[in-house]
Amino acid sequence: MAKVFEVGIRVQVALATALLVVGLAALMSFVISKRSGADLQNQIGIGVSDIALQMADELDRTMWTHRGEVSVLSTLRVLREMQDVREISSIINRLRHEIPIFTWIGVLDRDGTVVAATNDLLVGANIAQRPVFQYGKNGQFIGDVHDAKLLAEKFPLYNGEPIQFVDIAVPLVNDSGEFTGVLATHLSWEWADAVRKSLFSGQGIHQNVDIFVISQDGTVLLGGDGNLVGSKLSLDALSEAQSKHIGWKISTWSDGKEYLTGYAPADGHLDYKGLSWSILVRQHVEDALAPVYDLRRDILLWGLLLALVFSAIAWWAAGFLVGPIGKMVDGIEAMKRGEISNLPDVRGAREINILSKNLQALLTKLTEKDAALGEMKRIAHHDKLTGLGNRLALDVYFEHAVARADRKGAEIAVLMLDLDDFKPINDRFGHAAGDDVLREVAKRLRRCVRGGDLVARLGGDEMVLVCHIDQNGKEEAAILAERILHEILMPFITGGNRVSISMSIGIALYPNDSREPEQLLEHADAALYAAKARGKNGYIVFSDIEDLTDNSSSCA
Repeated sequence: MAKVFEVGIRVQVALATALLVVGLAALMSFVISKRSGADLQNQIGIGVSDIALQMADELDRTMWTHRGEVSVLSTLRVLREMQDVREISSIINRLRHEIPIFTWIGVLDRDGTVVAATNDLLVGANIAQRPVFQYGKNGQFIGDVHDAKLLAEKFPLYNGEPIQFVDIAVPLVNDSGEFTGVLATHLSWEWADAVRKSLFSGQGIHQNVDIFVISQDGTVLLGGDGNLVGSKLSLDALSEAQSKHIGWKISTWSDGKEYLTGYAPADGHLDYKGLSWSILVRQHVEDALAPVYDLRRDILLWGLLLALVFSAIAWWAAGFLVGPIGKMVDGIEAMKRGEISNLPDVRGAREINILSKNLQALLTKLTEKDAALGEMKRIAHHDKLTGLGNRLALDVYFEHAVARADRKGAEIAVLMLDLDDFKPINDRFGHAAGDDVLREVAKRLRRCVRGGDLVARLGGDEMVLVCHIDQNGKEEAAILAERILHEILMPFITGGNRVSISMSIGIALYPNDSREPEQLLEHADAALYAAKARGKNGYIVFSDIEDLTDNSSSCA
C-alpha cells in the first residue's frame, strides 16, 4: 500500500477513478438490471393478461350479440304462429346466408319436430330429447360447446375434427300466449377460433402466443395446441381465472415446461351472464422474457465499456491536475529563494478550485431552488390529468383579468363547460378511455382560445374558460361557444374505439352579470344547468335565462 502512494499523482488519480467507475458500473448494472428487468417482466405479463381479457371480452360480446339476434328473430309473428312454413324457411335461410356463424337454424313445433330448417336439414326429425328443445321450451337457453351427432356429418371437418357447436334456443309463443314451439340455433365453434387468430396474431414481444378457452369443468374447448383440446387442465392460473381474477403468473403446464400465463374470466357482457369460460394465454418463458435477458446483458456490457472509457478519461484528466500543482511547487521554491514575492496566479490550484467549486455549487443550488419553486408553482396551478389550470390558477387569473378589464374598459366572458353523457364512456370503455377523452377535450379547448385566455378544470368533466372580449361581449362569447361545440362534436378515438360526445355551456359576462368572480362562476353554472335542461350540445347566456323562463311560462 505504501508503494501505491509513492507513485505520481496522475497514476493515483487514474487508478482511484478507474476503481470507482468499475465499482459504480457494477453496482448500477446490478441495480438497474434488477429493477428494469422486474418492471419489464411485469409489463410483459400484463400484456399477456390483457390479451386474455380482450379475448374473453370478444367472446362474451359475440355471444351477447347473437343471443340478441335469436331473441329478436323469435318475436316475428310468422315464426310464433307457425302457419306459413315456406315463409319461415325463407327467413331463416336468409339469416343463415347473412350471418354464416349460424350453421343451423331450426323451428321446432310443440312436440319437438323440426318443421323448418336451414337447407331443410333434419326437417321432419323429432329432437324433443335434445337439450336445445328440453331447455329451450322453458326459456332462453345458451348451451356450452358440444358435438352435434345429428348435424356433424352434414358439415365438413374443421382442422381434421368434427365441427362443434354452441346452442342458442328460445321458446315461441303465439299472440294468445300459447307455447307453439322452439327456435333453435347451432353456432359453429369455428368463430371462436377465427377470433383467436384474427385478434391476437402475436407481434412484438408477444410472438408465439397460444390462447386457450377453458370450460367451467376445466376442459380445453379451444387452443393453439390441438393436442390439448378435449383434455382437462389443472393449473394455478386456471384456478385464478375461475375465481374471477385477472392477471398473470409463471406456470408449469402438462408438458412440464414453464410458460408465462395470462388469465381472465369470460364472465358475460351486460345482461348475458356468460358460460363460466376461462381464458388462458401462454408464452414460453424463454420467448416471453427474452427482452429481460437482453436488457441485463446489454447493461452489463455497457457498464464494462463505460468503465474502460472513464478509466482512460481519468488518466488523461489527471494530467491537468499535475501541471498546476507543479507550477505551485515551482512558485513556492522561487519564493524561498527570494526570486518572487507572490505566488503566481495558477489556474487549477486547490484553493482556486475550491472557491470555483463552492461558487458553482452555490449557483447550482440557487438555480435548482429556483427551478424547483417554478416547478412547484406549475404543479400547484395545473391539473395533473389534462395539463389545464386548476381552481387555484383560476383564482389567480381572475385577479389580473378583472384589473385589466377595468383598466381597458373591456369585458370578460366566463364559460362554464360540462360534457354531456360522459359517465357512459367510463362505464363502457373504462376510466382510462375517459381520461383519454378528457385530455383530448383539453387540447381542443386550447385550440379555441387565445394565448392570454385561461382554460381550467374544476373537477370531473367540468371545466371553465375565462377570456377577454371587447364591448360586444355577448356576441363574441356566443361565437366562441359555437366554435367550442363544433370542436367537441368531432369524434374521439380512444383505444381503437370511436367515441362521440357533446358539451353544454353556460356563459356569464363581466361586469354586466356581476363584478365578483365567485358570483360570475355561480351565474355561469346556473346558465350551464339551464343549457342542460333545455337539451344537450348547446349554450345559454346567464342574462337570457329569465327570458327563457318567461317564454316557457307564456307557452304554458
